[in-house]
Parts: sequence; structure tokens; C-alpha cells
Amino acid sequence: MTMMMMTTEGTTSQNVANSTPMDPIEAYLVGRGSPTYAAYYNGKMSYTLHGKAWEAYVAEAFPDIKDQNTSENIFKAVIDLYAENLLPQLDELRGFSNCLAPLLMRGECPVLVDTAGTPHFPEHYEMISDGAFTVTALFTRSLKNMQDYITFAYSDGRTRLFAKDVPSDMTPATQEGYRFVEETTGNELFRFALDDKGFGASLAALQDRVNHSIIDQTVVAEMYARPFWYLMNVQLPPKNPYLPAGAQPEAEAMTSHDNADGAGGRIFTTSSEGPFGQLDPPTIGDMIAYHDSITDKVSSSTGIPQYYFKPGTGTPPTGVALKVLSKRFNNKVSRMRDDIFPELERLAELLGVEKNGKDEEDQPIYEFWPMSDDLLQESLDAHGISLSQMGYPLEYIAEVVTPGVDLADYEEEGGLPGAQIPGQPTDMTAMGQPGLPATPGQVQQYAQNPGQRAKA
Repeated sequence: MTMMMMTTEGTTSQNVANSTPMDPIEAYLVGRGSPTYAAYYNGKMSYTLHGKAWEAYVAEAFPDIKDQNTSENIFKAVIDLYAENLLPQLDELRGFSNCLAPLLMRGECPVLVDTAGTPHFPEHYEMISDGAFTVTALFTRSLKNMQDYITFAYSDGRTRLFAKDVPSDMTPATQEGYRFVEETTGNELFRFALDDKGFGASLAALQDRVNHSIIDQTVVAEMYARPFWYLMNVQLPPKNPYLPAGAQPEAEAMTSHDNADGAGGRIFTTSSEGPFGQLDPPTIGDMIAYHDSITDKVSSSTGIPQYYFKPGTGTPPTGVALKVLSKRFNNKVSRMRDDIFPELERLAELLGVEKNGKDEEDQPIYEFWPMSDDLLQESLDAHGISLSQMGYPLEYIAEVVTPGVDLADYEEEGGLPGAQIPGQPTDMTAMGQPGLPATPGQVQQYAQNPGQRAKA
């Protein structure tokens, strides 16, 4: 977003002395510092390790962690998939894409239309609202003018502009030193809000667990490739702090030796005869299974299938599982669309956007999103194609397994290999593999599966 100097024609400008202070609500917004989760979205993660010794070891052994970059950004993957399904299809509203990621992460975002009719879609902002009256602070920087700006916008149409010089080292602006520039009227502020307050906090918590899982796997592979032994029934000779050194016990039952090469490990030696036991450390397989379980939790909370985050592994969900995920994802997107539709409609009308659809009574309406959009159609298609390759009749797939799909999605010139031969039983085996064809009873049993039956 560029600098907003509301001095266009038709705007009331009141230049006041630079000593004009911010009012209390403006000062509150400047110092609020709400979590924006932008670092997570951009792949810069927080690796907080408990224990100074452990943190020092990991930082020394794995210096790349200091860059705070992650190799598996599920946070961005989830936000982008939802944003893709909330982006209006009208060209005049394409700028709304700048607001979608902050809206999904923080639960609310502003859009400001100035008196010239130009919409501004900010990415850096603070907001406060009681549902009827809204105040927002929009933070921008102009490299051309070397100025940092704060534009305070009110839902009554006022804006108040404050500015200060950009620091010479180009660091982010501090909260102090802003001077009043001007106040304008006749602007329009829009507040888009989600009823569930956004994904930011919950997704960040899952992303933290994924990051730590990656570190754990690395440490297990590099450091824990050895068994742990422990001494049982050991009797340590007592030490009396009041006795002189010569009167202390002559032998230590166990002695600790710091590793001289600085690898962070410690070696213990003992003269005891035991007995000894062994602790088995977690294997890489165990750690990968734990890591996958964290990723699976993302699917259960967002409705996005696991293989979206782990392409090439596992199998696409089928039957009831696919329908549950699809319903959960579609319901979330549908609810979000309902939340932002009134403000989008008001914004489109203010910008003079032509209505692109008609309702049941043939009246013109806005269709911001495709009305017949199946947001997980690719998952259904993948399931249908797999069954068609196993020999299931195409009509059966379309009518029973994935109702509503277009048969043309599965048909190829000359027909699909493995399709049912007229007069012959359906071949239930994979193409090119030996096996017995399915009996009519097996096909009937599959049709009776509640997870595969079409809903009336």
C-alpha cells in the first residue's frame, strides 16, 4: 500500500500544527502490537528450546536453525488453500487478495476507499471495533519520500495522517516521533471479519510442533544412534561435607567425564559390577510416525486431506472419510464466504462493479465465487479414477461412488483400459495384475457400503 495523502479534489483537508497529538484510541492502536503471524506465513519460524545447555548444543550442532527457516510450512499451505477459495472472481476486486492472508490469520481486516474512489487493501494494520463503530491504523512506508506513515481511518469517514522519517538503517519504525500531517473526510472504511476469529493461533501452535518434530528427528539421527545404559541397585558411598578430604571414601561408584570434543555428551564410568539395564531410544521410524501424526491433526481441524501436505505418500481418503473432510472444508469456506459477503457487496457497489449473476427470480446479483464450485473435486476425481482403473463401471462410479461428477472427466479416446467388457463380470483387480474377477455378489456388497452410497 502506498502513502495515503487524502488531498484529492473534493476532500476537506485541515492542516493543523505538527504538535497535534494522537488521541487515546489512536495511541492505543499504535502500541497494541497484535500478533500478525506474518513470520509464520513467510516461513520464518520460532524455535524455542527448553534448557540453556540443550539450546546451546542445538545451536552449535545445527547452525542453520539460527536462520529460523522451516522446510515444511503447513501454516502457509493451509492459509493459501482457504484464500484461493475466498478470492472474488471479479477483476475489480482482485486487490482483495492482499487482505485474505491477514484476514484468515487474524480474523479481521480493513479496506479503505478514499474520496477519489481508489480502494486500499492494507497488509499491516491494527483494528478495534464494537460492531457498529470501527477505527483502524494503517501502517505504510514510502521509500520515494523516505517517510513512515500511519493513517487512522474511522467508520464515520474521517482519516488522520501522521508521518515521520524512515530510520537511516531502514529498520522498522518505532512508536514514537510521529507528527500530525492532515485530517480528511469523505472516505469509506470497510471491516471484514470472520466469526471464528481466524486460524493464526491454532495453526501457529501446530506449526511449532512440526518444527520441533523436525529438530527431534535430526537430533535422533545425529546424536541418539546409541543405546542408553543405566546401573541398577547401585549403592553410592556417602560423603560427609564436614570430614577432611583425606577422610572421604577412597573410590567413587560413578564418575562423570565431560566430552572433550565439545559434542555435548557426557560419559559416566563406574567400578560397580551391576546389574545394568538398557533404554532403547526412539528410532527414526518412531519420530517420523510422530511427525506424521502432527500433520494429520491439521487435516482433522481444517478438513484438508493429509496427502495435500504429504504428496506421494499414503493413499487418498475414500468413502466416508473423504466425504467428512470435504463437508468440513466446504462448510468452513461457505461460512467464511457468508461472513464477508455483505461487506464485499457494499464494496463492489461503491466501486461501481457490474453485477455478474442472476438469482432465482432473474434479478441481477453479485456472484463473487463460482456457485457450483466443489472445493475438493480433485479428491473425488482421484478416487473415481482409481476405481475405474480397477475395472469398476464408469456409470457406477459416477452414480454411486462420486455422485455429481462428469463422466467426461474419466473417459479417454477409445475408453479407459480395464473397463468392463459387456457380458463379462467386473474385474476388481488392478490392471496387469493376476486375480479373479469380482462376482456379482461382491459388486453388490460394495454398493451396500454406506460410505459409497449416494445421498438422496
